Amino acid sequence: MHKDFLMRQIEFITTAVAELIFNKPSSSYEVQSEVRQQESDLLYVLLCKALENKNINEAENLLFDMLEENNSEHLLIATDFYNLLSRMTDDELQNSDFSRKEIERGLKEVRALYGLHVK
Repeated sequence: MHKDFLMRQIEFITTAVAELIFNKPSSSYEVQSEVRQQESDLLYVLLCKALENKNINEAENLLFDMLEENNSEHLLIATDFYNLLSRMTDDELQNSDFSRKEIERGLKEVRALYGLHVK
């Protein structure tokens, strides 16, 4: 039951950020160009590759190393990242030494970095 609450809370926050800041129905980030990738595109591709390889901790460290609080695309990438994590099963998270509580904590840190305080 607590897991369901956390999942709903994470989904609510990522959707709210997408709708309020980006005027989008979801927090999905889309790579702008496969040919001429921008820094944000590269960050997203690296995060996705780390997730494919089940390196969640490495991906989260990369995210926070590269996040720029003035870059709104990075905010969208971060919310998409945590939304993707929230869709993983408990077993997938546990096998990668990660938890739903860590998803919640990471998303909270991102919100604080960007001055988005949701109660």
